Amino acid sequence: MKSSRPDHFWTSYTDLMTSLFFVMLVLYVLTYLQLKKTIRVQQDKLDIIEAVEQNLKPLKSDTSFFIYEPRYKRFKLAFEVEFKYNRSTLDSADLYNYLPTLAKIDSAGRHLKQIIDTLQQAKRKNPHLQNVSYILVIAGYASRYSPTELKEQHNYELSYDRALSLWTYWKSIGVDFEDPRYHGLIDLQISGNGWGGVGRSRDEEANQRFLIQIFPKIGDIK
Repeated sequence: MKSSRPDHFWTSYTDLMTSLFFVMLVLYVLTYLQLKKTIRVQQDKLDIIEAVEQNLKPLKSDTSFFIYEPRYKRFKLAFEVEFKYNRSTLDSADLYNYLPTLAKIDSAGRHLKQIIDTLQQAKRKNPHLQNVSYILVIAGYASRYSPTELKEQHNYELSYDRALSLWTYWKSIGVDFEDPRYHGLIDLQISGNGWGGVGRSRDEEANQRFLIQIFPKIGDIK
């Protein structure tokens, strides 16, 4: 009986080590698979970001209609839009230099539409972009002429009305970013920055402007 105990011990020890080995092997395989999955997801995200950047590159490089402000990650019209005091519509009664300004606004809208159409085509062709959509913000600004609270509130409304006028005009010439063909691609938002917003000019006359922001919304990556 005494002589059999060492054999019994080593048999049990061997079984224990074998069991631990298989446990460690299973844990290693699970960790490896999880890590591989994480790397694949991160690579997919990187591919999406690179594809989006590539598709927006023409809008950043062509400064004829829009100027990209990298500090604020947004675009502004590359030309001045001068409203008369307390006015907001894109017509001869509210705009200085009406005809030249309207012609530039027309061209800028059509150019922006070309970029959106390019994003739509890229989404159809590139599997990485199937779960990507974009927020398009049309923002209006107003000059800060009065420190009164009433004036501040009014200028937020005025800047929104200006952005709404820009959207309405673009829509009237066929540049409609809410067209059903863009559903699932574009989430349009119209905003008025009033006296707020970053990157305001010290020259208040220069704050009568429009800003355009396009940024992607990336859904879950399976």
